[in-house]
Amino acid sequence: MTKDSSVRNKVLPTDLLSKSQAELEAVPDDELVTSYESMRDQKAPEDETYPNIRRLYGTPLEREKDRREVRARADACDAEMQEWYEKARNQPCTWWLKNHLVAKHALKSCLACGVCTAQCPAAQYYPEYNPRIIVDAVLSENEERLAELLKSDTLWYCGQCGSCKPKCSRENNLMGLISSLRFLAQLKGYHLHSVRGRQQYAMRHLCGGNLWNRACTLYFRNVDAANHPDFGPRYAKYHAEADTQMVRLGASPDRPGQFGGRKLPPQTLAEFRACVAWGGTLALWNQLERCAAEDAKKNGVSIDEYHDRVHREG
Repeated sequence: MTKDSSVRNKVLPTDLLSKSQAELEAVPDDELVTSYESMRDQKAPEDETYPNIRRLYGTPLEREKDRREVRARADACDAEMQEWYEKARNQPCTWWLKNHLVAKHALKSCLACGVCTAQCPAAQYYPEYNPRIIVDAVLSENEERLAELLKSDTLWYCGQCGSCKPKCSRENNLMGLISSLRFLAQLKGYHLHSVRGRQQYAMRHLCGGNLWNRACTLYFRNVDAANHPDFGPRYAKYHAEADTQMVRLGASPDRPGQFGGRKLPPQTLAEFRACVAWGGTLALWNQLERCAAEDAKKNGVSIDEYHDRVHREG
C-alpha cells in the first residue's frame, strides 16, 4: 500500500460520527474508544469548553462505545454477583421477592388503606395506575399475577418520587419494591412485553449514557423546552440561553469546574465508573443490551432503528 492510499484509507475519529451503530461493529474496540475520547477531549481554542461533548451525546458512536465498555466491565465484575443474577433469572418471581435484599424488606404489612394511591402523583395523572395493585400482586405470591405485572406498563408509571413512603402507617417501602420489581422484569426479559418496558433501552442510553460518560443522570442539553410549553416562557428562555445561565449560576457547562454538565477529569470519571460497576448496574445494562439486540432481530430492524423506535413509542 502506498503512502497516499494509506492516508486516504485512514479513518479519522470524526468519520465515525456519521456511522450507524451497526456499521461501527466492524471498528476494533481500541480504535472506537480512542476515537471517542480524542474527540471528547478536544478543547476549543478560543475558550475552555469542550464542544465535542455536545456532538457526541446520544450518537450511535457513544451508544456502541458504551455497549462494549459495559460488556467488558460487566464480565470482569464479581463472579458471585453474576452467578446470583443468573440464578435469579431462572427462578420463579416469588423467589426474587424472598431473596432480593430490597424486595424482601420492602413490605412489612399492608392495611389496604389507600394512602399510597392518594399521595401518588402518577396515580392522579394515569387513571389506570394504582400502587395498591402492585402491593396486592406481591402479597398474593401468585406466580401468574406477578409475571403479568412484570410484563405490563404498570411498574413503569411510578416516578420514584417517594411521596408514598413517609405517609405509609406501616412504613412500607413501595418505591423500593417497584424499583426491585423493575430490575426483575428486565432481568427476565419481561419488560419487552410493554411499551414503557421497551423504552428502558432508550433510557439506558439516555440516563445511563449520561451516568457513564458525564456522571449525571440528566445532561443539561437533554431538555427541549419545546416539549414543555406548560412550564412557561421563563423556562424556555433559560434553556435557550442554557450555557450563559449556567455560568451565571456558577456551573461549568462542558468545561472543567463544578456541578452537573461539567467536563470531568479522567481520574474522577474512572472512580465514578468503578462505583457504578460494583453496584450491579452494569449487569442490568448488559441484559438490556442483549434483550434489545434479540428484539431488534426478531422484528427485522437494525439496532439503530430499534433505539429510535422505542424512543418514540407510546
